[in-house]
Amino acid sequence: TDFGDNVHMFARTVVEGLYGYVPDYPNGTVLIRPAFPSTWPSASIATPDFSLTFEQDGASDRYRLTLAKPAAVTFRLPVRADGIRRVTLDGHDTPWQVEPAFGYTQLTVQLSAATTVAELVIELGQRVPQSEPLAFSGNVGDPVALRVSHGEAVAWRDLHYAVEMTELSVRGLRGWLAAKPGHHLVLSRCRCGTLPRWQVFKLHITDPVAEFKSLSQTPRAPDAAAQWHCLDLAATYNGDVRTIFQQRYLSPRPATCSVRLGVDGYSAWTFPYWNLPPPTIDLAHVPGLLDAHGRLVTPPAVPFAPFNDARNIAFTSLWDNWPTTVTVPVGRAARTAWLLVCGSTFPMQTNIANAVFRFRYADGQTETLELIPPHNFWMLSSWGGCDYSYEHDAFALPKQPPPQVQLGNNCRAMVLSWKLRPDVALESVTLETLSEDVVIGLMGLSLET
Repeated sequence: TDFGDNVHMFARTVVEGLYGYVPDYPNGTVLIRPAFPSTWPSASIATPDFSLTFEQDGASDRYRLTLAKPAAVTFRLPVRADGIRRVTLDGHDTPWQVEPAFGYTQLTVQLSAATTVAELVIELGQRVPQSEPLAFSGNVGDPVALRVSHGEAVAWRDLHYAVEMTELSVRGLRGWLAAKPGHHLVLSRCRCGTLPRWQVFKLHITDPVAEFKSLSQTPRAPDAAAQWHCLDLAATYNGDVRTIFQQRYLSPRPATCSVRLGVDGYSAWTFPYWNLPPPTIDLAHVPGLLDAHGRLVTPPAVPFAPFNDARNIAFTSLWDNWPTTVTVPVGRAARTAWLLVCGSTFPMQTNIANAVFRFRYADGQTETLELIPPHNFWMLSSWGGCDYSYEHDAFALPKQPPPQVQLGNNCRAMVLSWKLRPDVALESVTLETLSEDVVIGLMGLSLET
């Protein structure tokens, strides 16, 4: 149901991955789909179940397969050429089909009867190198010219609408980079001689203007002379953060065998066997965070109203244990809203919006702030004994960790912000959970005026 952990990694990577041996003997079939590097002139392997030999012989590619048990065989083989003159199986012409693959053409030959030995020869036209992916980086609005490396472009697929196209030709396209920051793929279906293949273009688009605006919209610290209105959320609280992993999250859940998150809302299916129980959560650090006015002051110098011992968080979740949304009425204008957010997430929910804050103004306009791990939301505790580490995970983490405060053991809360329209009253703030498996709650809301 998961990965098939009983299969050795040599079988996964070399036998199945590199040499492409995919047996399905319950159905009497074997698929051979090798993935040799394009520069290899030959390769061979021998196992108790099969052997495969590949050799480039002048303008021909030769494959010889032997099976310990007979099966109906399908060959899916890479072809890097401008044409195919002939395909033979054991010395006789055999039917074949081609379709485009990434950087080459894929040839398919189906053996109609079960066999144990087969020799396939592909007689090629002119060999053509692999069309390697081409990379392009630039800012939104920059001009871009993408040219295929081999053959002629027949069609284009801009999977993410990343390029505003102005000119198309058999060699490439011209245009400018759209307002779609991030990593994108553009594909060109090419005709290399008589054979089809895909040319891959990898685009990385940056938007410095939007990045600056985003940073300005979510400041990391308040003004030194800020005045504060700390909202009392006692009427909104519905739970105790210390019990987040002491619940039984039973619905909605499929009535089948599953490897999804455990009913405690924390454990992967392996954790009981690895002796990894849910962490014990406390609020031991809270007394040391209180100022002379009794407010909870976080490291970014943002104060929040204190919470009582029994109720300290307004949880939201797609689990039936908690509501999907909670709303806090505000009814006043301010420069910035500051939020104290705490909860759980799950590795499968990384890089997508786990939840969203909606800031609704008195004139009906609404602005949104998405919570996306690991960019601006981290789980309140480590998971399975592991936590984010800039030494090991810097490639996936923001340049700086999101502002946060340690409320106690295994209880980390995010201190998030949102610049408001100061001339219009903020009517309400709503937190809504969007992802499965997570429980996210609001512990504090303060307005900087």
